Amino acid sequence: MNVLCLLGPGGEATAFGVEEQCVALDRLCGIACARPAADTAPIFTGPAELSTSIGRCEGDDWRMAKATSDGNQARIVWQIGGVLEWESTWSVCPHTGVVRRQDVLHNRGDAAVTLLGCQARFVFPPAPWEIYAQQSQWCGENQGAWQPLHAGAVRLGCVGGRTTQDGTPYVALREAHSETGLAFHLLPRGNWSIDVRTRSVVNSPALLVVTLGTSEEDLRLELPPGGSFEMPEILIQSLPQGQPHLAAPALHAFLQNRLAGSARRELPLVYNTWFDQFEVLEVPRLRRQLQAAKRLGCEVFVVDAGWYGPDADDWWSQAGDWRERQSAAFGGNMRAFADEVRAAGLGFGLWMEPERFGAGVPIRQEHPEWFFPRHATFARIDLTRPDACDYLQSEIRRLVNTYDLAWMKIDFNFELGRDESGAELAGYYGAWYRLLDEIRVLHPGTVFEGCASGGMRLDLNTLTHFDAHFLTDTVHPIDVLRIWQGALLRIPPGRIIKWCVLRSVGRTMPTYTKSLANSPATVAAPGGALWEPAETVDLDFAAAVALPGMLGLGGDLAGLPDEALERLAGYVAFFKQWRTMIRASTAHLLTPPCAKQDRRGWAAVQLEHRETDRHLVFVYRLDDGNATKAFRLRNLDAGATYVATAQIAADGPAREYSGGTLMGEGLHIELSQRHRAAIY
Repeated sequence: MNVLCLLGPGGEATAFGVEEQCVALDRLCGIACARPAADTAPIFTGPAELSTSIGRCEGDDWRMAKATSDGNQARIVWQIGGVLEWESTWSVCPHTGVVRRQDVLHNRGDAAVTLLGCQARFVFPPAPWEIYAQQSQWCGENQGAWQPLHAGAVRLGCVGGRTTQDGTPYVALREAHSETGLAFHLLPRGNWSIDVRTRSVVNSPALLVVTLGTSEEDLRLELPPGGSFEMPEILIQSLPQGQPHLAAPALHAFLQNRLAGSARRELPLVYNTWFDQFEVLEVPRLRRQLQAAKRLGCEVFVVDAGWYGPDADDWWSQAGDWRERQSAAFGGNMRAFADEVRAAGLGFGLWMEPERFGAGVPIRQEHPEWFFPRHATFARIDLTRPDACDYLQSEIRRLVNTYDLAWMKIDFNFELGRDESGAELAGYYGAWYRLLDEIRVLHPGTVFEGCASGGMRLDLNTLTHFDAHFLTDTVHPIDVLRIWQGALLRIPPGRIIKWCVLRSVGRTMPTYTKSLANSPATVAAPGGALWEPAETVDLDFAAAVALPGMLGLGGDLAGLPDEALERLAGYVAFFKQWRTMIRASTAHLLTPPCAKQDRRGWAAVQLEHRETDRHLVFVYRLDDGNATKAFRLRNLDAGATYVATAQIAADGPAREYSGGTLMGEGLHIELSQRHRAAIY
């Protein structure tokens, strides 16, 4: 038997056994895979679960045609039933060990074939397996937990084209009481699903079977003669000590290298109007916010929803009609306000939701054939039609050119619905991504920010088509901290926008030991995605939560007292000093992710810039009775000397440590009060 082997760092192997016309995966990132005998388990012969109009493809239907490898990449081709051809390309990153799998199905026959199911498959030996998956919902994204897979199946998926609504395209598995495991990252192209299930073979113990790819719920895709279908890309990585959060740095390093050629080195500091008065836009008030944003050092001023739809004072129903509102907001003179913003030295930005069209939008009356569902309150445009796609691109470009936009926030607040073409939105998303890529090439000076009711489309594929993406719609600091921890298992930190949203409620509460008159003004943040309820916060804590990523500011900056503005300006200066490093950093979660509702304990993250060996450590004391905590840092040079310097709200002299000491004994942090933060 021949062996095709891809070697990762530390000797972790992904290996295939090749014998005659059969090939099977033996090891994946060093983890043993199962190879049931073909005569007892023909369903597991072949790399995928494939169902078509000419039948299910199993057993002897899969015949290897070619298998080659150069040590870093392997290419395997199967012929299926004399009609179809499955091409699978595998590669391993020699620095991070991340394995990439890309599959393409070709129709080599003379007649069309309809795809009914088409998912990559991995099979593992019998064992007491545990599964880690993330639930994801509005203002509660990336909430992960382990569960034993005693019997049956765990099925993950998304809803209506919102690729991280309901679940995220990520799953990890490990053998119980083991310190090894694997994580799978799916890069969706439309609706997706992941299934992890037990499957017994004759009288043997149950195997573990993982299948993942395009959703099969409504898949009815016709593949014409000579046609091809490209499956979603899959990334696989090992779990150090069987812990998902310990795998995050390798994924980040892999993605940073992959994005290096196309990603901006840094993003400007942005103020967004939404959390001031939501869709209520009053020019005199906006001018005051502009002056406060300028004073703080903001570089872009973004007007959120509420500026468009000339016929009604309703931002929600008017989506799709991108003419200026005449009776409110800027009264049709938004260009003049944009010029004021530029005169103040800031770039002007705008909110748009290009994929949702209300029932009364003129373009739906002019071209009803472009929209699905035809008679729904909200419809999506058929981007697989070149004329419809050209229209949407022209509208986005018209706004960029008309208002000379430095920033466009692209939102996505509804479900796309059933795909009547049978492609599970693969065609739609292919066109959507091409549209975004073309616009970014045509407008290189404009930042395009992704949002989907917050993080309802924060997946690795979508991320590559935006400059950055919303984490979540909740801006409560502890919510943000917990949701961000879960996101770091899938997304590098420098691509995620987090918001520091503040409002002064005046001297309404006395500080302990002080009279009300001598107490500082109380600062509040939204209790979630709205101001009701609001919750008092420590400004330093709220700002420190938003810093390790792409910082954005919101709320009533003009209403903050001078003392609060000066403190906030310190965080702005810190962000500007370190943003290029943060953008290119990998994150070490020094504490594992916790549920959003868990407000206990401490949390800490270490951002590493591998090229310079510089590190930023962010530490947060939540509701914990201990005033001191030590955190062991990671991936330092044990023999080198590091200088730990307190930043902004943290104090104390700079201290020297050996890398070995910081990794072995840890960095000791003291925070005398709950809900406080330190940065080193």
